[in-house]
Amino acid sequence: MRIQTIGCAGDGFVYVGLQGGSVMRGRDDDWRLIYKGAMSLPFRDMVWFAGKVRCTSDFGTWTIENGVLVDPELPSSVRACSGNLAVGDGVMPLAGFYGASVFDGTTWTPFGPP
Repeated sequence: MRIQTIGCAGDGFVYVGLQGGSVMRGRDDDWRLIYKGAMSLPFRDMVWFAGKVRCTSDFGTWTIENGVLVDPELPSSVRACSGNLAVGDGVMPLAGFYGASVFDGTTWTPFGPP
């Protein structure tokens, strides 16, 4: 499978997003497929934030928790078309089809014009 994105995580592992949304996790010579994807688009970004790997594509955002891909609770404004991720200054901004929010590790705060 084609490699689409790579994320180095604070848990000591490297996560590799593959074609179709599959995900491998590993380090050194020990690599395992932790999610066999069946998505039409691969993950666009993978970042480490608030103790979890966060993955995103044009279809949404997911987290990897204890080696399992999970659909997290997100504000409806950023759930669809979540595109790219970035982390800086202790927050993770995320823009979606209907708006944008900033996540501080606990709370999602909408931003932009009222």
